[in-house]
Amino acid sequence: MDQQNYIQVRNSKINYYKQVPLFYQPGTDSYVLYKPAGTSLTEMRISQQRHPLLYIQEEDRIVAIKELQTGFNNQIDQSITTGNAVSVKTSLCELVEETLNEPRSGTLKALPETVDSLITGYSQHPEILKSIALISFKDYTTAIHSVNVMALTLGFCFYSNFKMEKTRRLGLNALLHDVGKTEIPTTILKAPRKLTDHEFRIMKTHPTIGNVIIREKNKLGGDIALGALEHHEKLDGSGYPKGTRNISYVGQMLGIIDCYEALTNEDRPYRRAREPLEALKFLKDDVQTGKFNRGIFEKFCYSLI
Repeated sequence: MDQQNYIQVRNSKINYYKQVPLFYQPGTDSYVLYKPAGTSLTEMRISQQRHPLLYIQEEDRIVAIKELQTGFNNQIDQSITTGNAVSVKTSLCELVEETLNEPRSGTLKALPETVDSLITGYSQHPEILKSIALISFKDYTTAIHSVNVMALTLGFCFYSNFKMEKTRRLGLNALLHDVGKTEIPTTILKAPRKLTDHEFRIMKTHPTIGNVIIREKNKLGGDIALGALEHHEKLDGSGYPKGTRNISYVGQMLGIIDCYEALTNEDRPYRRAREPLEALKFLKDDVQTGKFNRGIFEKFCYSLI
């Protein structure tokens, strides 16, 4: 059968696949059923790696992603309970990475459950949330950036004593604010230099793309889509994609937190990552020139303490 119809799965996540059948490749031109739908491999077989390389069919990809999401969410719950911040962030980043592979297929709908777990866990282990944004990984990706922005946003919400539902929606906003980047060419996203004017025009389409993915393809609500649409707008009209001065609260909040996270974590050949105080000084200058909301900025500063 055509090899392009099958996708290899990671050994570390095989135990998450229960409803999805798994296949192996005994020869170069064929695939054979290894595990039927509705069953799972034994933990011993997985731990001892007593199985060949396994694959799923392309047609099962969406179901497989949803099974992975359930597995990751369960792992996040367990890691929060044990206070393992590294495991929480690792699972979060893997969950977001998998989810962003098919954002137009409704896979974003599993993420509210993830945000709920973090909010519930915060009341028992508040130190975990503060640790998540500080844990660094070697490769800086959109998924890692999104998880960091969400952690900083939830910290801001808890400091502000927002009600649970508002915190939940703002956290989801933060997690999905850059979903539009899934349709920006990798050559632009990972360019080891400043973008050309043409490339930057393409990059500036990601807020509009994200708005469509969230609002129309996943039906998560216009309030969630606003974060994706407006997080690069500025109060003086110098932002994008619309250059509007009339920006929602979530757009103003995410504009500050998104910029702070990128400044402190994204190391590029042409721009080093800044220390937190240096980044806040940079943002303060933008507050004074009318780009960012002073009240939100000051509250965000206090939430970092």
